[in-house]
Amino acid sequence: MEICQTYKKKELPVIIMVHSKTVKAILFDLDGTLVRLPRIWEFFDELLIDTLNEFCIPLPQKDSRLAIWHSGGDFEHTLKGWGVSDYDEFIHRFDQLDLARRARMIESGEIHLFDDVDVLGNLHKEFKLGLVTNTPPDIALLELDAFGIKEHFDELVMLGTVEQHIAKPLPDGFLRCLNNLDVAPEQAVMVGDSSSDIIGGNRVGMITVLIQRPDQPALKNLELPPDLIITDLYELNSFSRASK
Repeated sequence: MEICQTYKKKELPVIIMVHSKTVKAILFDLDGTLVRLPRIWEFFDELLIDTLNEFCIPLPQKDSRLAIWHSGGDFEHTLKGWGVSDYDEFIHRFDQLDLARRARMIESGEIHLFDDVDVLGNLHKEFKLGLVTNTPPDIALLELDAFGIKEHFDELVMLGTVEQHIAKPLPDGFLRCLNNLDVAPEQAVMVGDSSSDIIGGNRVGMITVLIQRPDQPALKNLELPPDLIITDLYELNSFSRASK
């Protein structure tokens, strides 16, 4: 993944020295951060096309369709601008198609964990861990159970469908997770791969860490850069080592 020049990778030791003594919790995104979906944005675009076709909505240009996932904005406003009259029904059907496709792809091995996700076990020995995802609960739980990683998390916040109106980057999901963990925003790290993770984490006042996966596009529309950019989750072990 190529990062816009504005957001250059910061030096890991400096970030660790500044923040390590205060970190009590690490929050993670799910898809693209822990779970690898092949061609992740094409995956979502194909689902969007299938759903638009079912609702007989003319297809917007591809650039517009892909931009919806990186806008950090109002999905409902965008979809209604395309001609979607019943937003809730549209999202419900999108999620149904998503769930069915992911179940097949998990079974075939096309969807799997990134190799560095085994770091969760080590991190959980020292930090509270939370999950904040815009993936709907039934889909998120399918992945968490299939890959056996639910046990690593002290708190799960799974938005989408019913709670799509408070999805990231809005603060609700982050604050709910932090409140249930009994951790202040400045004592927590948000790790994610998308603009919604970084924008939302910055707005709440968390330490933000962008995980730079190799097959993901450059982030756009960031109000502020992430505090740290990493290329694999093992780099988070530095928080653990520095806090001793």
